Amino acid sequence: MGGKRKSLAVAEGARLSRRHVHMTLAAIAVVASLLVLSAARAQEQSKCAAAPHVLWGDGEHDDTAALNAWFRGEVVVWAETGVAVGTAIADHTFRLSSPVYVPGGTGLRLEHFRMIWPWNNEVVSGGAIVTGNDPAKGARTEGIKMVGAGPDEGVNYTAPPPEPREHGIPRHCLTS
Repeated sequence: MGGKRKSLAVAEGARLSRRHVHMTLAAIAVVASLLVLSAARAQEQSKCAAAPHVLWGDGEHDDTAALNAWFRGEVVVWAETGVAVGTAIADHTFRLSSPVYVPGGTGLRLEHFRMIWPWNNEVVSGGAIVTGNDPAKGARTEGIKMVGAGPDEGVNYTAPPPEPREHGIPRHCLTS
């Protein structure tokens, strides 16, 4: 009888041990999944681009982030060629999904263009948007036509100062 108990205890201990291993493995899998998901989410939310923004200007791809970056004076490259955009853009159509902000003082010129926000049937097109070289002065427009735009769109506003950069990278992105 003593042998049975001992065997039963060993079997019970083995069962507990296997259950403990399975529970530990399940806990490790859950923690690992959470770490992977949180790392992916943190990477998604990062504003620290390792590569320059890509601008299409074809009216089919969303150019919102790239056009905003270009107007801020950041390096942006053309999607088709990989060549840096430069200080002037002409004869392109930009499909956009949110507002484009045009600060003054970046020395840029956008001319003969169309900006299209398809979800609300808004189109801004025409002559030119010129940012000038003085950040204290707002960008100016020449011969712009707006269809479907609200009354507060296309007007100058006081923008917050740009984020400090080192080698073209926002300072908050730098690591040591």
